[in-house]
Amino acid sequence: MAFAAQQQFTPGFLPYGESLHRPYQCFMGRWEGLCKTFDPQGNFLESSAVHMDVYWQDNDTWHLHEQFENLYEFGPCLFEADFTVNGKFAYAKNELMEVHASELTPYNYVFSIDSKVTSTMVYNNHFFLDPNTRRIITHKVRAGKTHIYQIQDFTRIVQP
Repeated sequence: MAFAAQQQFTPGFLPYGESLHRPYQCFMGRWEGLCKTFDPQGNFLESSAVHMDVYWQDNDTWHLHEQFENLYEFGPCLFEADFTVNGKFAYAKNELMEVHASELTPYNYVFSIDSKVTSTMVYNNHFFLDPNTRRIITHKVRAGKTHIYQIQDFTRIVQP
C-alpha cells in the first residue's frame, strides 16, 4: 500500500481558523463552591463554602471577588484582585497575594499564589469539567513542605 508524501508539520501555524475562546473568559460569572481540606497524608480535615464573582473590568483586566466562609486556619476571608492579562498569562498583586496564572489549554489553567494570608505558596490547577462546573486542585506549601491539599468544586450559577 502506497502512502502520500508526508507534509511538514508546524504546530500553531496551520489554517485552523479563528479561536472561538478568549483566555480567562471561562472564569466569568458567579460561582458557588465547596472547599475541602486534607492533611499531607490525605486525611479529610474540614470543608467550607466559597462564593466567587469574576468579571471583566476592561479588555485586559478581570476582577476576582472570592469569599471563604472559613479559610482553613484563618477564618472568614475575602480575596479581591485585579488580574492583568497578556495572551495566556495573567498577573495580580496586592497586600494579600501575588498571583501568576497561565492557560495551558482552553479549559485548564494553573495558578501560583504567594499568599500573605496563609504564609504559603499555593499551586492551583483549574479544570473546567464543563462550561459551568470547575474543579480546583490545590497544593499549599509552607517552609518547603506540603502544608495541606484542597479540592474546590464550583458550579456557575450566573453566566455572562
